[in-house]
Amino acid sequence: MFEFTIRGSRGTIPICGRDFVKYGGKTTCLTLQTNEGMLIFDAGTGIMNVTNEWASLREVPPTTLLFTHLHIDHIMGMPCFRPLYDEKAKTAIMADPKRDEDWKAALRTFMNKPFWPVALEELSHVTEIRDLPADKSFLHIYGVKISWFRAFHPQQCLVYRVEMPNKTITIATDVGYSAEQIDPAFINFCQGSDCLIYDSQFTPEEYPQHKEYGHSTWKAGVHVAREADVKELILTHHAPNRKDNEIDSIVALAKREFPSTCAASENMIL
Repeated sequence: MFEFTIRGSRGTIPICGRDFVKYGGKTTCLTLQTNEGMLIFDAGTGIMNVTNEWASLREVPPTTLLFTHLHIDHIMGMPCFRPLYDEKAKTAIMADPKRDEDWKAALRTFMNKPFWPVALEELSHVTEIRDLPADKSFLHIYGVKISWFRAFHPQQCLVYRVEMPNKTITIATDVGYSAEQIDPAFINFCQGSDCLIYDSQFTPEEYPQHKEYGHSTWKAGVHVAREADVKELILTHHAPNRKDNEIDSIVALAKREFPSTCAASENMIL
């Protein structure tokens, strides 16, 4: 059994209201449930959907949380993730050691007093914190192969390629490419994916004023999908104030150039 779910697709900060119901307001989190355990990619507020689903379970599955990077919208849900406090749970947290900052120290600073009443160090008997292997760019876990690519984004962001027996999904939550300038190595990394989940926080018109922010556009996503022979393009990391009807309009524009396009929504199962 392999079930991939988008738990949160909003960028920068969570939002709510009647204009944000269709695609949801929770920030980035994606999960892959297998017969061997649960993989969680990022711990934005979307991770609360996992916690709520598991509330009635007597025992949660083995869980590994993989971070793309440590910007606040991708980690802000972590302190409320129930298995971190469950002595019966088997939980691991992993991220890229090849970063300018010490990611473990940064995470411990975030989840510590006075910002949170329980320090991550106090949960060391429950949660294992370890680096992704520095000597290779892939990992076999829970019956799938995970590989990663270091993409353009402030303080760096990993793009993950998830290879299941019958499906390959590439997760590019935060990448700063324009349609005119995309790293050929990134296109090669995405090659042949059944699904590409791609950062489209800005429109092509907005991008020139925000090109240093490290986020991309639907037009760049279409270009990657075409060049990499991707079957389906899912636009994600929606701008925090982007209303449902505005995302609908972006999807309509993208579908004209790449018909197999949709937008990520909360609790969307692929």
